Amino acid sequence: MNYLCRIRRRFRLKPCVFCALSVLIFHSCYSYPPMPEAVESSEYKKLAREQHRGLPDNSKTLTVDNAVEIALANNPDYRSAKHAVTAAWARFYAAGSAYLPTLSADYSITEYKYVPFAQGGTGRDNYNRYSNKTGALQADWEVFNGLVTTMTVISARKEASQYEALDRDSRRLLIQNVINSYNNVLLAKENIRIAAEDMNFNDKLLKETEIKYEAGAVALSEPLNFRVKANEAKSALVDQTYNYAAAKFVLAELMGVTEAKIPDDVVFVQNEDKKFTLSSELDIYLDSALANRPDLEAYRKGLEMARYDLWAKYGAFFPTVSAQGAYGYSRDDSGYSGRYQYRSRTQDRNLNYGVSANWTIFSGGRRIADLREAQALLAEAQENLIERWIQVVMEVRQAFENAKRAYEQVKIYSETLELVHKTRGLVEEEYKAGNTSLTRLNEAQKDLVNAESNLVSSRIALENAKVQINAATGSL
Repeated sequence: MNYLCRIRRRFRLKPCVFCALSVLIFHSCYSYPPMPEAVESSEYKKLAREQHRGLPDNSKTLTVDNAVEIALANNPDYRSAKHAVTAAWARFYAAGSAYLPTLSADYSITEYKYVPFAQGGTGRDNYNRYSNKTGALQADWEVFNGLVTTMTVISARKEASQYEALDRDSRRLLIQNVINSYNNVLLAKENIRIAAEDMNFNDKLLKETEIKYEAGAVALSEPLNFRVKANEAKSALVDQTYNYAAAKFVLAELMGVTEAKIPDDVVFVQNEDKKFTLSSELDIYLDSALANRPDLEAYRKGLEMARYDLWAKYGAFFPTVSAQGAYGYSRDDSGYSGRYQYRSRTQDRNLNYGVSANWTIFSGGRRIADLREAQALLAEAQENLIERWIQVVMEVRQAFENAKRAYEQVKIYSETLELVHKTRGLVEEEYKAGNTSLTRLNEAQKDLVNAESNLVSSRIALENAKVQINAATGSL
């Protein structure tokens, strides 16, 4: 602001003019949040917590909705897409400026002073002086250019709309990825529980069989069996603990956390069982996708852009008409200070305006080559749209079939777990009563662990399938 004040005093601007210029300058700037200080550092260990971008303060519980909200606010890929939208609209406004005339002002001053010592001058008293001051205000306006400007402006508007669609598509994919990652955290958490229960079961039987072995009631192979099974469960627990940590790393990265880590004390909440009914009519989902998918819309906008770009190339074959106008002045001052003093001043003003037309008849085939390129780009945009259309239909069909499969799998695994859990209880009682073998108990326990793991995985798969079909139809 001090710098602007110095400019006002230097050029003697009136307060109203100064305020108008200040508003224009500041409103021309694009403001955005600063990036975290951590990303500019080359030494991680010296960074303070305040230099990172992390979860909001007091985030001890993290729901899937909270995770999505944080990701939409902080994810760099998504934020960069939003910046791209702003840049695209700026290009549109820049293209629209071609409709308006260009106004420019020029001012120059030249001064010459000569002290003739050879004629007895002292260097202070006698001198020749000459100065010239000129100023001009000029306007140029391209009245017609074969509608090239119009086609360019419309194409720029389509481009801005395309970037808005790409921004919505980035949002769609980000939400899908965040929910899937959150579900992976929940899956690893449940697998940790299953592995811990398996380890506790085998530890309990290990202690019981060790007592029996010391009493001579069982062979050494039985306590050794449960020790092996307990170690296997412990190994599975280690693996699932790693999967849990890795899933949290991925989720943190999607949420834009610069440490790529979620604090250990953050609690993840099981997804609420939101009502979701899968329609038996596939066409409903196909219609929704073709009407709402932002990536498909972006490709359609790209095709429209290519059409307007082609029409702009046709405009190069037409003449251009321009209007010009200028108003200026020139002032000359000359004089001599000495024995015979004199001073002379002349001042002229001028005003000129006119219209000019230019028509390029031949340019070495450049315009024809540009036209052919635009036609090829239009054909390319058409093929790209066809490919995306097919891909959207394929994704909807995949998501629909996957959702049906996930529903059926949950039903089957729920029934299986109930049966296996009852079976394992009966086999355990029979083993303790000495009516069945150790091998049968191992099989029953293994079946129970697999059934629990399958049910948990199928439930998470169902949640992911719901998200998949919503993403495929553009409902996210």
